[in-house]
Amino acid sequence: MKITEIQIKNFGKLHNINMRPLPGLNVIYGENETGKSTMQRFITSMLFGLEKQRGKSGKNDHYQKYEPWNSNSFFAGGLKFTVGDKPFYLERNFYHKEKSAKLTNEMDGEELSVEHGDLEMLLGGIKKASYENTYCIHQAEIETKKEFAEILQNYFVNMSMGGEGEVDLAGARKSLKEKQKDAKQRLEEQRQKRGDETEKLQVKEGLLQRDIEQLQEQQKESHENISRQRPGADLPEHDSNQMAEYLWDIRQKNVQKGYRVRLLVSTVITLFSLVLGIINATAHPLMRGGNWGWLVLELALLFGFLGGVGSVCHWFQKEKRLKSLIRQHEEEKRERNISVSKDREWQEVRQKQETKAKHRVVEELLQEQLAEKQALLLNLREEIEQNTQPSEEEQELELQVQAYELAYNTLQSLSKDAYQDSRKQMEEEMSRILTEMTQGKYDRIGLDEQMNLIVEKDNRKLQPWQLSQGVMEQMYVALRMGAGGIFTKEESMPIILDEVFASFDEKRLESALNWLSRQNGQIFLFTCQRREMEILERNNIPYGKILLSR
Repeated sequence: MKITEIQIKNFGKLHNINMRPLPGLNVIYGENETGKSTMQRFITSMLFGLEKQRGKSGKNDHYQKYEPWNSNSFFAGGLKFTVGDKPFYLERNFYHKEKSAKLTNEMDGEELSVEHGDLEMLLGGIKKASYENTYCIHQAEIETKKEFAEILQNYFVNMSMGGEGEVDLAGARKSLKEKQKDAKQRLEEQRQKRGDETEKLQVKEGLLQRDIEQLQEQQKESHENISRQRPGADLPEHDSNQMAEYLWDIRQKNVQKGYRVRLLVSTVITLFSLVLGIINATAHPLMRGGNWGWLVLELALLFGFLGGVGSVCHWFQKEKRLKSLIRQHEEEKRERNISVSKDREWQEVRQKQETKAKHRVVEELLQEQLAEKQALLLNLREEIEQNTQPSEEEQELELQVQAYELAYNTLQSLSKDAYQDSRKQMEEEMSRILTEMTQGKYDRIGLDEQMNLIVEKDNRKLQPWQLSQGVMEQMYVALRMGAGGIFTKEESMPIILDEVFASFDEKRLESALNWLSRQNGQIFLFTCQRREMEILERNNIPYGKILLSR
Protein backbone atom coordinates (compact mmCIF):
# COMPACT_ATOMS: atom_id res chain seq x y z
CA MET A 1 0.00 0.00 0.00
CA LYS A 2 1.23 3.47 -0.94
CA ILE A 3 -0.46 6.74 0.01
CA THR A 4 -0.51 9.02 -3.03
CA GLU A 5 -2.43 12.03 -1.68
CA ILE A 6 -3.47 13.33 1.72
CA GLN A 7 -6.52 15.63 1.80
CA ILE A 8 -7.18 17.26 5.18
CA LYS A 9 -10.42 19.20 4.95
CA ASN A 10 -10.86 19.85 8.67
CA PHE A 11 -9.00 17.92 11.39
CA GLY A 12 -7.78 19.50 14.62
CA LYS A 13 -5.87 22.66 13.81
CA LEU A 14 -5.32 21.58 10.19
CA HIS A 15 -7.72 22.44 7.39
CA ASN A 16 -7.64 22.63 3.60
CA ILE A 17 -4.29 20.86 3.29
CA ASN A 18 -3.35 18.69 0.30
CA MET A 19 -0.02 16.90 -0.06
CA ARG A 20 1.39 14.20 -2.32
CA PRO A 21 4.02 12.07 -0.56
CA LEU A 22 6.61 9.99 -2.38
CA PRO A 23 6.27 6.20 -2.42
CA GLY A 24 9.51 5.85 -0.44
CA LEU A 25 10.94 7.90 2.44
CA ASN A 26 9.16 11.18 3.32
CA VAL A 27 10.32 13.67 5.94
CA ILE A 28 7.57 15.89 7.37
CA TYR A 29 9.40 18.76 9.02
CA GLY A 30 7.89 21.45 11.21
CA GLU A 31 8.50 23.30 14.41
CA ASN A 32 6.54 22.49 17.52
CA GLU A 33 2.78 23.09 17.30
CA THR A 34 2.72 23.03 13.51
CA GLY A 35 0.48 19.95 13.42
CA LYS A 36 2.87 17.03 12.83
CA SER A 37 1.19 14.75 15.41
CA THR A 38 -2.20 15.91 14.13
CA MET A 39 -1.29 14.84 10.62
CA GLN A 40 -0.06 11.47 11.86
CA ARG A 41 -3.33 10.94 13.76
CA PHE A 42 -5.26 11.96 10.63
CA ILE A 43 -3.57 9.22 8.56
CA THR A 44 -4.33 6.48 11.14
CA SER A 45 -7.89 7.80 11.58
CA MET A 46 -8.47 7.66 7.84
CA LEU A 47 -7.23 4.06 7.72
CA PHE A 48 -9.01 2.76 10.85
CA GLY A 49 -11.64 5.33 11.78
CA LEU A 50 -12.05 7.65 14.78
CA GLU A 51 -14.66 6.89 17.44
CA LYS A 52 -16.04 9.27 20.03
CA GLN A 53 -15.77 7.89 23.54
CA ARG A 54 -18.94 7.43 25.53
CA GLY A 55 -19.43 9.03 28.90
CA LYS A 56 -16.96 11.44 30.42
CA SER A 57 -14.13 12.11 27.99
CA GLY A 58 -10.49 12.25 28.98
CA LYS A 59 -7.02 12.82 27.60
CA ASN A 60 -7.22 9.58 25.59
CA ASP A 61 -10.34 10.70 23.74
CA HIS A 62 -8.76 11.38 20.34
CA TYR A 63 -12.09 12.44 18.88
CA GLN A 64 -12.39 15.34 21.28
CA LYS A 65 -8.68 16.09 21.04
CA TYR A 66 -8.75 16.45 17.26
CA GLU A 67 -12.13 18.09 16.79
CA PRO A 68 -11.66 20.98 14.36
CA TRP A 69 -10.94 24.24 16.07
CA ASN A 70 -13.03 26.32 13.69
CA SER A 71 -16.08 24.03 13.28
CA ASN A 72 -16.66 20.78 15.11
CA SER A 73 -19.48 19.73 12.76
CA PHE A 74 -17.21 19.88 9.68
CA PHE A 75 -14.80 17.12 10.61
CA ALA A 76 -13.63 15.33 7.43
CA GLY A 77 -10.86 14.41 5.04
CA GLY A 78 -9.77 12.14 2.21
CA LEU A 79 -6.95 9.74 1.41
CA LYS A 80 -5.79 8.43 -1.97
CA PHE A 81 -3.69 5.28 -2.05
CA THR A 82 -2.72 2.37 -4.28
CA VAL A 83 -2.83 -1.35 -3.56
CA GLY A 84 -1.19 -3.55 -6.17
CA ASP A 85 -1.18 -0.70 -8.74
CA LYS A 86 -4.91 -0.16 -8.24
CA PRO A 87 -5.85 3.38 -7.14
CA PHE A 88 -8.42 3.90 -4.38
CA TYR A 89 -10.02 6.98 -2.86
CA LEU A 90 -11.19 6.95 0.76
CA GLU A 91 -13.37 9.74 2.17
CA ARG A 92 -14.47 10.04 5.80
CA ASN A 93 -16.77 12.30 7.76
CA PHE A 94 -15.67 11.95 11.40
CA TYR A 95 -18.49 14.05 12.90
CA HIS A 96 -20.21 11.59 15.24
CA LYS A 97 -23.73 12.67 14.30
CA GLU A 98 -23.10 12.34 10.57
CA LYS A 99 -20.34 9.72 10.54
CA SER A 100 -19.71 8.14 7.13
CA ALA A 101 -17.00 6.45 5.07
CA LYS A 102 -16.83 6.07 1.28
CA LEU A 103 -14.30 3.88 -0.53
CA THR A 104 -14.02 4.04 -4.33
CA ASN A 105 -11.93 2.08 -6.81
CA GLU A 106 -10.77 4.92 -9.07
CA MET A 107 -9.83 2.54 -11.85
CA ASP A 108 -13.39 1.42 -12.59
CA GLY A 109 -15.44 3.71 -10.33
CA GLU A 110 -16.74 0.83 -8.20
CA GLU A 111 -17.82 1.87 -4.72
CA LEU A 112 -16.65 -0.55 -2.01
CA SER A 113 -18.05 -1.06 1.51
CA VAL A 114 -15.95 -0.01 4.47
CA GLU A 115 -18.55 -1.40 6.88
CA HIS A 116 -18.41 -4.86 5.29
CA GLY A 117 -14.64 -5.14 5.50
CA ASP A 118 -13.45 -4.12 2.01
CA LEU A 119 -11.01 -1.55 3.45
CA GLU A 120 -9.69 -4.05 5.99
CA MET A 121 -9.11 -6.53 3.18
CA LEU A 122 -7.12 -3.89 1.23
CA LEU A 123 -5.01 -3.27 4.35
CA GLY A 124 -4.12 -6.96 4.51
CA GLY A 125 -6.38 -7.66 7.48
CA ILE A 126 -4.21 -5.75 9.96
CA LYS A 127 -6.04 -4.28 12.97
CA LYS A 128 -5.57 -0.82 14.41
CA ALA A 129 -4.01 -2.16 17.61
CA SER A 130 -1.50 -4.23 15.62
CA TYR A 131 -0.62 -1.28 13.39
CA GLU A 132 -0.13 1.15 16.31
CA ASN A 133 2.12 -1.37 18.04
CA THR A 134 4.32 -1.92 14.97
CA TYR A 135 4.64 0.42 11.98
CA CYS A 136 2.90 3.40 13.58
CA ILE A 137 4.93 4.96 16.39
CA HIS A 138 3.39 8.03 17.99
CA GLN A 139 5.44 10.70 19.70
CA ALA A 140 6.94 9.49 23.03
CA GLU A 141 5.30 6.07 22.55
CA ILE A 142 8.15 3.99 21.21
CA GLU A 143 7.52 1.21 23.76
CA THR A 144 4.83 -1.25 22.81
CA LYS A 145 1.53 -1.27 24.69
CA LYS A 146 0.25 -3.97 26.99
CA GLU A 147 -1.97 -5.57 24.36
CA PHE A 148 1.00 -6.14 22.04
CA ALA A 149 1.95 -9.39 23.83
CA GLU A 150 -1.57 -10.70 23.22
CA ILE A 151 -1.42 -9.61 19.56
CA LEU A 152 1.86 -11.49 19.08
CA GLN A 153 0.58 -14.64 20.74
CA ASN A 154 -2.60 -14.64 18.64
CA TYR A 155 -0.53 -14.14 15.49
CA PHE A 156 1.90 -16.93 16.33
CA VAL A 157 -0.90 -19.41 17.08
CA ASN A 158 -2.75 -18.54 13.87
CA MET A 159 0.46 -18.83 11.84
CA SER A 160 1.13 -22.25 13.39
CA MET A 161 -2.27 -23.27 12.01
CA GLY A 162 -1.25 -22.26 8.49
CA GLY A 163 -2.68 -18.78 8.76
CA GLU A 164 -6.24 -20.13 8.70
CA GLY A 165 -8.88 -18.87 11.05
CA GLU A 166 -8.89 -16.13 13.65
CA VAL A 167 -7.81 -17.84 16.87
CA ASP A 168 -8.00 -15.28 19.69
CA LEU A 169 -5.59 -16.81 22.18
CA ALA A 170 -5.53 -13.74 24.40
CA GLY A 171 -9.32 -13.53 24.24
CA ALA A 172 -9.61 -17.21 25.11
CA ARG A 173 -7.27 -16.80 28.09
CA LYS A 174 -9.09 -13.68 29.18
CA SER A 175 -12.44 -15.45 28.84
CA LEU A 176 -11.17 -18.40 30.88
CA LYS A 177 -9.83 -16.10 33.58
CA GLU A 178 -13.06 -14.11 33.69
CA LYS A 179 -15.13 -17.28 33.89
CA GLN A 180 -12.83 -18.66 36.57
CA LYS A 181 -13.10 -15.38 38.47
CA ASP A 182 -16.89 -15.46 38.15
CA ALA A 183 -16.98 -19.10 39.33
CA LYS A 184 -14.68 -18.24 42.26
CA GLN A 185 -16.87 -15.30 43.18
CA ARG A 186 -20.03 -17.41 43.06
CA LEU A 187 -18.25 -20.15 45.01
CA GLU A 188 -17.21 -17.64 47.65
CA GLU A 189 -20.76 -16.28 47.80
CA GLN A 190 -22.10 -19.81 48.31
CA ARG A 191 -19.52 -20.47 51.02
CA GLN A 192 -20.34 -17.19 52.69
CA LYS A 193 -24.04 -17.96 52.47
CA ARG A 194 -23.44 -21.40 53.97
CA GLY A 195 -21.27 -19.88 56.70
CA ASP A 196 -23.97 -17.31 57.54
CA GLU A 197 -26.61 -20.04 57.60
CA THR A 198 -24.40 -22.20 59.86
CA GLU A 199 -23.90 -19.25 62.20
CA LYS A 200 -27.66 -18.70 62.39
CA LEU A 201 -28.22 -22.40 63.08
CA GLN A 202 -25.59 -22.34 65.82
CA VAL A 203 -27.36 -19.39 67.44
CA LYS A 204 -30.62 -21.35 67.31
CA GLU A 205 -28.79 -24.36 68.78
CA GLY A 206 -27.58 -22.24 71.69
CA LEU A 207 -31.08 -20.93 72.36
CA LEU A 208 -32.58 -24.44 72.21
CA GLN A 209 -29.87 -25.76 74.55
CA ARG A 210 -30.65 -22.98 77.01
CA ASP A 211 -34.40 -23.75 76.82
CA ILE A 212 -33.71 -27.44 77.49
CA GLU A 213 -31.55 -26.59 80.50
CA GLN A 214 -34.30 -24.31 81.85
CA LEU A 215 -36.92 -27.06 81.42
CA GLN A 216 -34.66 -29.56 83.18
CA GLU A 217 -34.14 -27.06 85.99
CA GLN A 218 -37.92 -26.59 86.26
CA GLN A 219 -38.36 -30.37 86.49
CA LYS A 220 -35.76 -30.52 89.24
CA GLU A 221 -37.44 -27.67 91.16
CA SER A 222 -40.83 -29.36 90.77
CA HIS A 223 -39.50 -32.59 92.32
CA GLU A 224 -37.85 -30.67 95.15
CA ASN A 225 -41.05 -28.73 95.88
CA ILE A 226 -43.02 -31.99 96.08
CA SER A 227 -40.49 -33.54 98.43
CA ARG A 228 -40.43 -30.45 100.66
CA GLN A 229 -44.21 -30.03 100.85
CA ARG A 230 -45.77 -31.14 104.23
CA PRO A 231 -49.24 -32.69 104.03
CA GLY A 232 -51.88 -30.27 105.22
CA ALA A 233 -49.44 -27.42 105.45
CA ASP A 234 -51.59 -25.28 103.22
CA LEU A 235 -54.87 -26.14 104.98
CA PRO A 236 -56.45 -23.27 106.95
CA GLU A 237 -56.13 -23.43 110.75
CA HIS A 238 -59.20 -22.73 112.85
CA ASP A 239 -57.55 -19.81 114.59
CA SER A 240 -60.82 -17.96 115.23
CA ASN A 241 -62.46 -21.05 116.89
CA GLN A 242 -59.41 -21.69 119.03
CA MET A 243 -59.41 -18.07 120.20
CA ALA A 244 -63.14 -18.28 121.05
CA GLU A 245 -62.57 -21.48 122.96
CA TYR A 246 -59.71 -19.93 124.81
CA LEU A 247 -61.75 -16.85 125.75
CA TRP A 248 -64.67 -19.02 126.77
CA ASP A 249 -62.42 -21.11 129.05
CA ILE A 250 -60.97 -17.97 130.61
CA ARG A 251 -64.41 -16.54 131.16
CA GLN A 252 -65.76 -19.77 132.68
CA LYS A 253 -62.75 -20.10 134.94
CA ASN A 254 -63.31 -16.55 136.12
CA VAL A 255 -67.00 -17.28 136.75
CA GLN A 256 -66.10 -20.50 138.59
CA LYS A 257 -63.54 -18.60 140.62
CA GLY A 258 -66.25 -16.03 141.52
CA TYR A 259 -68.60 -18.81 142.55
CA ARG A 260 -65.98 -20.41 144.77
CA VAL A 261 -65.17 -17.07 146.43
CA ARG A 262 -68.86 -16.48 147.14
CA LEU A 263 -69.22 -20.05 148.38
CA LEU A 264 -66.24 -19.59 150.66
CA VAL A 265 -67.59 -16.27 151.99
CA SER A 266 -71.03 -17.85 152.58
CA THR A 267 -69.40 -20.79 154.33
CA VAL A 268 -67.36 -18.45 156.53
CA ILE A 269 -70.44 -16.37 157.38
CA THR A 270 -72.43 -19.51 158.16
CA LEU A 271 -69.73 -20.92 160.39
CA PHE A 272 -69.19 -17.55 162.03
CA SER A 273 -72.93 -17.19 162.76
CA LEU A 274 -73.06 -20.74 164.04
CA VAL A 275 -70.13 -20.30 166.35
CA LEU A 276 -71.31 -16.93 167.68
CA GLY A 277 -74.85 -18.31 168.11
CA ILE A 278 -73.55 -21.24 170.11
CA ILE A 279 -71.38 -18.96 172.21
CA ASN A 280 -74.21 -16.49 172.72
CA ALA A 281 -76.69 -19.25 173.59
CA THR A 282 -74.29 -20.79 176.04
CA ALA A 283 -73.47 -17.54 177.71
CA HIS A 284 -77.02 -16.28 177.87
CA PRO A 285 -79.52 -19.02 178.10
CA LEU A 286 -83.02 -18.05 177.09
CA MET A 287 -84.69 -19.50 180.12
CA ARG A 288 -82.70 -17.47 182.62
CA GLY A 289 -84.32 -14.25 182.40
CA GLY A 290 -85.61 -11.82 179.99
CA ASN A 291 -82.53 -10.31 178.39
CA TRP A 292 -84.02 -9.39 175.09
CA GLY A 293 -80.88 -7.91 173.65
CA TRP A 294 -79.01 -11.15 173.57
CA LEU A 295 -82.12 -12.81 172.34
CA VAL A 296 -82.28 -10.53 169.38
CA LEU A 297 -78.61 -11.16 168.78
CA GLU A 298 -79.25 -14.84 168.94
CA LEU A 299 -82.07 -14.52 166.43
CA ALA A 300 -79.87 -12.44 164.16
CA LEU A 301 -77.11 -15.02 164.35
CA LEU A 302 -79.70 -17.70 163.64
CA PHE A 303 -80.93 -15.88 160.60
CA GLY A 304 -77.29 -15.29 159.58
CA PHE A 305 -76.58 -18.97 159.92
CA LEU A 306 -79.69 -19.96 158.02
CA GLY A 307 -78.91 -17.36 155.33
CA GLY A 308 -75.27 -18.58 155.12
CA VAL A 309 -76.48 -22.16 154.76
CA GLY A 310 -78.85 -21.07 152.02
CA SER A 311 -76.11 -19.07 150.35
CA VAL A 312 -73.69 -21.97 150.56
CA CYS A 313 -76.26 -24.25 149.00
CA HIS A 314 -77.04 -21.67 146.32
CA TRP A 315 -73.40 -21.09 145.24
CA PHE A 316 -72.63 -24.78 145.49
CA GLN A 317 -75.44 -25.49 143.09
CA LYS A 318 -74.22 -22.70 140.85
CA GLU A 319 -70.72 -24.15 140.78
CA LYS A 320 -72.10 -27.59 140.18
CA ARG A 321 -74.16 -26.44 137.21
CA LEU A 322 -71.11 -24.57 135.90
CA LYS A 323 -68.95 -27.70 136.15
CA SER A 324 -71.65 -29.62 134.35
CA LEU A 325 -71.74 -26.94 131.66
CA ILE A 326 -67.93 -27.08 131.37
CA ARG A 327 -67.97 -30.86 131.12
CA GLN A 328 -70.69 -30.65 128.47
CA HIS A 329 -68.69 -28.02 126.59
CA GLU A 330 -65.50 -30.11 126.81
CA GLU A 331 -67.42 -33.07 125.45
CA GLU A 332 -68.74 -30.98 122.58
CA LYS A 333 -65.28 -29.59 122.03
CA ARG A 334 -63.81 -33.08 121.95
CA GLU A 335 -66.43 -34.22 119.50
CA ARG A 336 -65.89 -31.10 117.43
CA ASN A 337 -62.12 -31.66 117.43
CA ILE A 338 -62.66 -35.25 116.29
CA SER A 339 -64.85 -33.95 113.45
CA VAL A 340 -62.33 -31.27 112.54
CA SER A 341 -59.51 -33.82 112.64
CA LYS A 342 -61.41 -36.15 110.34
CA ASP A 343 -62.28 -33.25 108.07
CA ARG A 344 -58.63 -32.15 108.04
CA GLU A 345 -57.48 -35.67 107.27
CA TRP A 346 -59.92 -35.79 104.35
CA GLN A 347 -58.73 -32.37 103.15
CA GLU A 348 -55.11 -33.52 103.42
CA VAL A 349 -55.90 -36.61 101.35
CA ARG A 350 -57.72 -34.50 98.78
CA GLN A 351 -54.92 -31.92 98.77
CA LYS A 352 -52.35 -34.68 98.31
CA GLN A 353 -54.34 -36.10 95.42
CA GLU A 354 -54.74 -32.66 93.84
CA THR A 355 -51.04 -31.94 94.33
CA LYS A 356 -50.11 -35.24 92.69
CA ALA A 357 -52.50 -34.52 89.83
CA LYS A 358 -51.08 -31.01 89.34
CA HIS A 359 -47.55 -32.32 89.55
CA ARG A 360 -48.38 -35.03 87.04
CA VAL A 361 -49.87 -32.44 84.63
CA VAL A 362 -46.89 -30.12 85.08
CA GLU A 363 -44.49 -33.06 84.71
CA GLU A 364 -46.22 -34.23 81.54
CA LEU A 365 -46.22 -30.71 80.13
CA LEU A 366 -42.54 -30.18 80.96
CA GLN A 367 -41.66 -33.63 79.60
CA GLU A 368 -43.57 -32.92 76.40
CA GLN A 369 -41.85 -29.56 75.94
CA LEU A 370 -38.49 -31.11 76.78
CA ALA A 371 -38.99 -33.93 74.27
CA GLU A 372 -40.03 -31.44 71.60
CA LYS A 373 -36.99 -29.21 72.28
CA GLN A 374 -34.63 -32.19 72.29
CA ALA A 375 -36.04 -33.39 68.96
CA LEU A 376 -35.60 -29.90 67.51
CA LEU A 377 -32.05 -29.78 68.87
CA LEU A 378 -31.24 -33.16 67.32
CA ASN A 379 -32.60 -32.07 63.94
CA LEU A 380 -30.77 -28.76 64.22
CA ARG A 381 -27.46 -30.46 64.94
CA GLU A 382 -27.97 -32.75 61.97
CA GLU A 383 -28.69 -29.69 59.84
CA ILE A 384 -25.53 -27.99 61.14
CA GLU A 385 -23.52 -31.12 60.38
CA GLN A 386 -24.94 -31.21 56.86
CA ASN A 387 -24.30 -27.48 56.46
CA THR A 388 -20.61 -27.91 57.25
CA GLN A 389 -20.28 -29.97 54.07
CA PRO A 390 -20.10 -28.19 50.69
CA SER A 391 -23.37 -28.17 48.79
CA GLU A 392 -23.76 -29.74 45.36
CA GLU A 393 -23.65 -26.27 43.82
CA GLU A 394 -20.41 -25.48 45.68
CA GLN A 395 -18.86 -28.76 44.57
CA GLU A 396 -19.90 -28.02 41.00
CA LEU A 397 -18.47 -24.49 41.18
CA GLU A 398 -15.24 -25.81 42.69
CA LEU A 399 -14.95 -28.28 39.82
CA GLN A 400 -15.58 -25.41 37.40
CA VAL A 401 -12.78 -23.34 38.97
CA GLN A 402 -10.41 -26.30 38.71
CA ALA A 403 -11.54 -26.97 35.13
CA TYR A 404 -10.96 -23.35 34.09
CA GLU A 405 -7.52 -23.41 35.71
CA LEU A 406 -6.66 -26.67 33.93
CA ALA A 407 -7.96 -25.32 30.61
CA TYR A 408 -5.98 -22.10 31.05
CA ASN A 409 -2.74 -23.97 31.85
CA THR A 410 -3.34 -26.41 29.00
CA LEU A 411 -3.97 -23.53 26.60
CA GLN A 412 -0.78 -21.84 27.78
CA SER A 413 1.22 -25.01 27.30
CA LEU A 414 -0.22 -25.80 23.86
CA SER A 415 0.15 -22.21 22.65
CA LYS A 416 3.81 -22.15 23.65
CA ASP A 417 4.45 -25.31 21.64
CA ALA A 418 2.33 -24.11 18.73
CA TYR A 419 4.02 -20.80 17.96
CA GLN A 420 7.68 -21.70 18.44
CA ASP A 421 8.46 -21.68 14.68
CA SER A 422 6.68 -18.37 13.99
CA ARG A 423 8.23 -16.81 17.05
CA LYS A 424 11.70 -17.96 16.00
CA GLN A 425 11.20 -16.42 12.55
CA MET A 426 10.18 -13.11 14.07
CA GLU A 427 13.08 -13.08 16.53
CA GLU A 428 15.50 -13.64 13.65
CA GLU A 429 14.03 -10.69 11.74
CA MET A 430 14.19 -8.48 14.86
CA SER A 431 17.81 -9.53 15.48
CA ARG A 432 18.75 -8.74 11.88
CA ILE A 433 17.26 -5.24 12.15
CA LEU A 434 18.95 -4.55 15.52
CA THR A 435 22.29 -5.80 14.18
CA GLU A 436 22.10 -3.37 11.24
CA MET A 437 21.00 -0.46 13.41
CA THR A 438 23.70 -1.05 16.06
CA GLN A 439 26.34 -2.05 13.47
CA GLY A 440 26.75 -5.46 15.03
CA LYS A 441 27.10 -4.37 18.68
CA TYR A 442 23.90 -6.20 19.61
CA ASP A 443 23.14 -9.15 17.40
CA ARG A 444 20.54 -11.17 19.27
CA ILE A 445 17.11 -9.96 20.42
CA GLY A 446 14.17 -12.10 21.51
CA LEU A 447 11.01 -12.48 23.55
CA ASP A 448 10.48 -14.23 26.87
CA GLU A 449 7.50 -16.42 27.79
CA GLN A 450 5.36 -13.34 28.48
CA MET A 451 6.34 -11.77 25.13
CA ASN A 452 8.53 -9.21 26.88
CA LEU A 453 11.56 -7.91 24.97
CA ILE A 454 15.04 -9.23 25.92
CA VAL A 455 18.49 -8.88 24.36
CA GLU A 456 21.44 -11.24 24.57
CA LYS A 457 24.82 -9.69 25.29
CA ASP A 458 27.90 -11.69 26.35
CA ASN A 459 25.73 -14.74 27.14
CA ARG A 460 23.50 -12.61 29.35
CA LYS A 461 19.82 -11.89 28.86
CA LEU A 462 19.07 -8.23 29.54
CA GLN A 463 15.81 -6.32 29.83
CA PRO A 464 15.51 -3.04 27.86
CA TRP A 465 15.53 -0.95 31.04
CA GLN A 466 18.95 -2.37 31.92
CA LEU A 467 20.46 -0.64 28.88
CA SER A 468 20.86 2.98 27.83
CA GLN A 469 17.88 4.97 26.56
CA GLY A 470 19.25 4.95 23.01
CA VAL A 471 19.80 1.17 22.92
CA MET A 472 16.40 0.57 24.50
CA GLU A 473 14.72 2.65 21.79
CA GLN A 474 16.71 0.82 19.09
CA MET A 475 15.44 -2.47 20.53
CA TYR A 476 11.82 -1.32 20.43
CA VAL A 477 12.23 0.00 16.87
CA ALA A 478 13.64 -3.40 15.87
CA LEU A 479 10.76 -5.16 17.65
CA ARG A 480 8.13 -2.99 15.99
CA MET A 481 9.66 -3.15 12.52
CA GLY A 482 10.26 -6.90 12.74
CA ALA A 483 6.70 -7.58 13.92
CA GLY A 484 5.29 -5.12 11.37
CA GLY A 485 7.15 -6.84 8.55
CA ILE A 486 5.60 -10.18 9.51
CA PHE A 487 2.10 -8.75 10.06
CA THR A 488 2.09 -7.01 6.64
CA LYS A 489 3.31 -9.83 4.46
CA GLU A 490 0.11 -9.78 2.44
CA GLU A 491 0.10 -6.01 1.97
CA SER A 492 2.76 -3.53 3.02
CA MET A 493 1.66 -0.64 5.22
CA PRO A 494 3.15 2.86 5.55
CA ILE A 495 5.70 3.23 8.35
CA ILE A 496 4.80 6.30 10.43
CA LEU A 497 7.45 7.58 12.85
CA ASP A 498 6.71 10.66 14.98
CA GLU A 499 9.86 12.05 16.65
CA VAL A 500 11.09 8.48 17.18
CA PHE A 501 14.80 9.35 16.88
CA ALA A 502 14.79 12.43 19.12
CA SER A 503 17.11 10.80 21.69
CA PHE A 504 19.39 9.10 19.11
CA ASP A 505 22.91 10.41 18.75
CA GLU A 506 24.31 11.16 15.26
CA LYS A 507 25.77 7.69 14.79
CA ARG A 508 22.60 5.84 15.85
CA LEU A 509 20.44 8.19 13.76
CA GLU A 510 22.57 7.67 10.66
CA SER A 511 22.39 3.87 11.09
CA ALA A 512 18.60 4.04 11.52
CA LEU A 513 18.13 6.26 8.46
CA ASN A 514 20.33 4.02 6.34
CA TRP A 515 18.23 1.02 7.37
CA LEU A 516 14.99 2.88 6.59
CA SER A 517 16.29 3.90 3.16
CA ARG A 518 16.73 0.26 2.24
CA GLN A 519 13.11 -0.62 2.95
CA ASN A 520 10.66 -1.07 0.10
CA GLY A 521 7.63 0.39 1.86
CA GLN A 522 6.46 3.96 2.23
CA ILE A 523 7.83 5.83 5.25
CA PHE A 524 6.61 9.01 6.97
CA LEU A 525 9.23 10.51 9.31
CA PHE A 526 7.88 13.39 11.42
CA THR A 527 10.52 15.61 13.03
CA CYS A 528 11.11 19.07 14.41
CA GLN A 529 14.87 18.90 13.75
CA ARG A 530 16.79 19.35 10.50
CA ARG A 531 19.49 16.80 11.26
CA GLU A 532 17.51 13.92 9.70
CA MET A 533 17.40 15.81 6.40
CA GLU A 534 21.07 16.77 6.71
CA ILE A 535 22.14 13.14 7.24
CA LEU A 536 19.96 11.96 4.33
CA GLU A 537 21.43 14.60 2.03
CA ARG A 538 24.96 13.88 3.19
CA ASN A 539 24.50 10.19 2.40
CA ASN A 540 22.74 10.96 -0.91
CA ILE A 541 19.59 9.18 0.21
CA PRO A 542 16.54 10.30 -1.79
CA TYR A 543 13.50 11.45 0.20
CA GLY A 544 10.43 13.60 -0.08
CA LYS A 545 10.31 16.78 1.92
CA ILE A 546 7.06 18.15 3.34
CA LEU A 547 7.30 21.39 5.30
CA LEU A 548 4.66 22.47 7.83
CA SER A 549 4.34 26.01 9.13
CA ARG A 550 2.26 27.62 11.80
